[in-house]
Amino acid sequence: MQKKYNLSNIMKRAWELVKRFGLTISAALKKAWKEAKEKMEDLVEVLKANLENMAYNDYHINAGIDRQVASKIWEKGTAKRAYLAINCYTANGRFKGSYKAGYVDLVTNEYVVGKWDDIDAANTEYIGR
Repeated sequence: MQKKYNLSNIMKRAWELVKRFGLTISAALKKAWKEAKEKMEDLVEVLKANLENMAYNDYHINAGIDRQVASKIWEKGTAKRAYLAINCYTANGRFKGSYKAGYVDLVTNEYVVGKWDDIDAANTEYIGR
């Protein structure tokens, strides 16, 4: 089974809080765990915000009038991913196409852009196919 969090980094952060701010180890561990959990949730939201900014501001993304950022959760066994894309629609709601933006591995909290993806959401750039 894969670990969801890097325990070594959490412990290092806890000791940093103890040394820098004089917290007890118990309080520092609680804070370090809270930070680790928030970081896991924040990555997908940050990437979605980057895609929202790119949807109308990047001239490469030009299909359709209505552009919506979508994330789809995929799970199989112990693997869990959130796939990101910008879906494009006409004025009357007809689907025109999508720009794929890779996925976030929710187990390791890593953003991955493959060779078939159109957008690098972390660097906010259009990479094409």
